[in-house]
Amino acid sequence: MQAFKDQFKKGKTSLKKYGRRQAEKKLGAHTSSSNPEVDEKVIKVSELDGQLQELYDGVSEYLIAVSVMQAASTRVAQTFSNITGSKDPQLKAIMEQFLKKNQNIEEWTQEAIHQTCMEMIVRPTGEKLNEIPDLTDKLTLRNQKLLDYDAYRSRFSAETAKNADSEQALKLASKVDRARESLEMITSDVLGKCTDIQERSPEIISAAFSSFVACQVIMNARSTENMEPLLQSLPLSAEAICMICKNSHEDLLT
Repeated sequence: MQAFKDQFKKGKTSLKKYGRRQAEKKLGAHTSSSNPEVDEKVIKVSELDGQLQELYDGVSEYLIAVSVMQAASTRVAQTFSNITGSKDPQLKAIMEQFLKKNQNIEEWTQEAIHQTCMEMIVRPTGEKLNEIPDLTDKLTLRNQKLLDYDAYRSRFSAETAKNADSEQALKLASKVDRARESLEMITSDVLGKCTDIQERSPEIISAAFSSFVACQVIMNARSTENMEPLLQSLPLSAEAICMICKNSHEDLLT
């Protein structure tokens, strides 16, 4: 069991390079910015961020679990072979065939299924998640620009209330204009970044799900193709097959 835990931990470590570079740069909860368009887009991106992170984590755990399950299958087969020893040469030979086939499937899964999932699901999802830190930085900058703009407007209002034609009022008016232009520029950047993040997300999710189903189907088919012939040499497997059929609720498989 400890060996499986170690493999699980090792697998999680190997997947980190595909994930978000800085965990602290998650978008997180959004505070209203007094701009409904910005608020709406940022909230949608925040929701997408959480969904993509959940997908990334789920597929990563799935790949690790597949590796652990196959390693466990090899270990069990090896244990059966060791127990049998030379007591039943025919059964021993079948066990060795199973063991060899299982090891081949394990290697094939790592080369084909694992890499396909990494390239078609984990990597695109991780790359999309890595776009979030840039948006977080832009939002932080926009919040500062908004504070500056509000501060200058407040000072300008206070000064014009005293003397609208004063030199200080004219200077503050100029600062208000520059602060507004700066705010409008960073707001445009934020909206553009939100659009960029959302733009290809549906396509990424659709392609990822299609790839996941394809990998699952082919992996199961390859396992059946390799292992099913062994049943012909294992007549006692009939009882297990009957029990499986008896306990199967076919409506759950349609």
